[in-house]
Amino acid sequence: MVWPVELVAEDEEMMSANHRERQFMQHLRGAGWVKAIALPDSPKLIASLLNKGWIESSHSGSSVAYRITHAGLAAKSTPVKL
Repeated sequence: MVWPVELVAEDEEMMSANHRERQFMQHLRGAGWVKAIALPDSPKLIASLLNKGWIESSHSGSSVAYRITHAGLAAKSTPVKL
């Protein structure tokens, strides 16, 4: 089956993390759950990463923590487009 170019490009873009996403996920790599207070304040970026399934959140009481998912690790390890 031949896929339309638009769909292939969209799928590749969804699987590749940009520099800001990679930088944020680096804070989470190998650390397990990281409290939100210890991370850069980037609500739009966090919402985008949650929406893509690259990070997950845990709410306990008044604190929030995040960790990187397997999909996030895969996106972070893909080559950067130049």
